[in-house]
Amino acid sequence: MEVRFERTGTRRYAVAVLRSHHGDLRMDPAPGYSDLIPHDLVHLVVEEEFGLRDGIFGQLAAGGNAGTFVPTEELRTKAWARRTERRNRATGGDMERSEALVAQVYPRWLRHSGHLPGSHYVLQDPPPTDLSDTDLDRVIERLDVLSEEWRGVGVGTSMTVRWPWSERD
Repeated sequence: MEVRFERTGTRRYAVAVLRSHHGDLRMDPAPGYSDLIPHDLVHLVVEEEFGLRDGIFGQLAAGGNAGTFVPTEELRTKAWARRTERRNRATGGDMERSEALVAQVYPRWLRHSGHLPGSHYVLQDPPPTDLSDTDLDRVIERLDVLSEEWRGVGVGTSMTVRWPWSERD
């Protein structure tokens, strides 16, 4: 599964999920725009780095829609909605952990990068974390690399990140 982060406007982005088993999805606009890194890309990184195979992107890989993505190749029929809802209920067990990890990692990464969370960000100070310095350093390094790539993406262009695990039926 590939995840494409598209800069669709001056302060807008979309996420396209390119799946081979379940049909492609899209979320446009996507929440949490930042010139530094899209919020959903932070989720993808923490889910991959901490082995969360059943978070937001794991649910997408299992045929769900994380409650926010819509199909791009098929109609949003009642049958599609029922099938997707069944997959959503059966997957996504790591979503809360993904949210908790983003809340721990993102403000620390911002500070590392010389930025402060925006005033709209709920937690100005990072919450306590049980993550080791080694784990934090590894994730921060990955965010640094992806942030540099994102900052080079112009309006109308995109960057693609591959989900490391196979899609599931």
